[in-house]
Amino acid sequence: MKSVLLLGSELGIGGAQRSISLLSHYLEGDYDVTLCVLSGKGRDNIFKASEKVIFIDPPEHSNIFGKIKSWLYRLKAIKKIKRDNDIDVCISFLEGPDYVNVLTKGKEKVVISIRGSKMFDREIRGLMGVIRKKLLIPFFYRKADEVVCVSKGLSDELHKYFGIKENRLKTIYNFYDIEDILQKSKEPLTEEEAKIFSKPVVVTSGRLHQAKCYDSLIKVMKQLEQKVDARLVILGDGELKASLIKLAKDLGLKVCDWEVEKKYKEADIYFMGFQSNVFKFYKNSNLFALTSAYEGFPNVFAEALICHIPVVSTDCHTGPREILNVQGLLPYVPTEIVRRTAVGSLLPMLDTVDEHKLLVWADEMHFWLRAQKPAAHAFDGLTSRFTKAAMLQQWKEVIDN
Repeated sequence: MKSVLLLGSELGIGGAQRSISLLSHYLEGDYDVTLCVLSGKGRDNIFKASEKVIFIDPPEHSNIFGKIKSWLYRLKAIKKIKRDNDIDVCISFLEGPDYVNVLTKGKEKVVISIRGSKMFDREIRGLMGVIRKKLLIPFFYRKADEVVCVSKGLSDELHKYFGIKENRLKTIYNFYDIEDILQKSKEPLTEEEAKIFSKPVVVTSGRLHQAKCYDSLIKVMKQLEQKVDARLVILGDGELKASLIKLAKDLGLKVCDWEVEKKYKEADIYFMGFQSNVFKFYKNSNLFALTSAYEGFPNVFAEALICHIPVVSTDCHTGPREILNVQGLLPYVPTEIVRRTAVGSLLPMLDTVDEHKLLVWADEMHFWLRAQKPAAHAFDGLTSRFTKAAMLQQWKEVIDN
């Protein structure tokens, strides 16, 4: 039985955390699997994971020298884990663990898993951003035996902008336990939650972060209220919560902060905070909206389709156009017009907005809120590409090759 080590930055909420945890869990039985967390934090795992989980607790640091000391501590610890467990394949998720994986390479196969855009991520900026893009990413990623990308768009990006050879690139989509999602979506809403859905609901989900462009979505909702009496439900928490609530109120929209109110009150926008079961909210909503400036492969978007609700999305880098299987678009050029499919629409980016964009979005959301719900087979035809069995088989090919 091959010994497989998975390296991640932390556990908890997030797409990468979900993917590495579930992969470690579902590979067990076929391989001797160890999941290793490098940061010393994020120990609460809300997803299934392998039985063997190791936490690396680097010394705390307050300056550059302490940071270097922490990195050396991690490298020494991972080298020991690879040696003591006779690791055959090491798979890392996210940039920091990727560097550690390559720097500790021995006889084992080194695989790095790319979860998001490196070229279009606006947090990769400044002098350090230039160093990462021009030096670190090309150097380390070319040293890996195989680079697994979560979308074809990311594979193309790494080849074009970072010089990764095509024969070392592989695309494996995120996988979903579709039966489990559908079962969770059937969980009844509480009496107070159900009151929110007395009107048409647009739902979105994710960290309250600038990359998600929730401020633009709130502005769209202000335009939408002139066409239909609908509500926005935001699932998730983050550092921008207070500013988003202020923006909504400044626009004249009524807000309910569920974590404060603890119960239903009449509002236009509901900030629901973290929810352990988002699927029951998806199932009862009329439309899912993704307004991100960039993504890798947005789990929430695919999961909304699995729950059979229509979707509208920015044509961001990368993921949505692949999930919706929209053909004929120019690489790296987001659409400027509405691209409607049987189950949803690709729309212009919302990282910068003007009145025209807001109206385009409001009109398209109004269309889907009035439209007859698409047939189940239209959703299933797309989401059948992301089954757990199919994606695990591709991961096993990476490990066994």
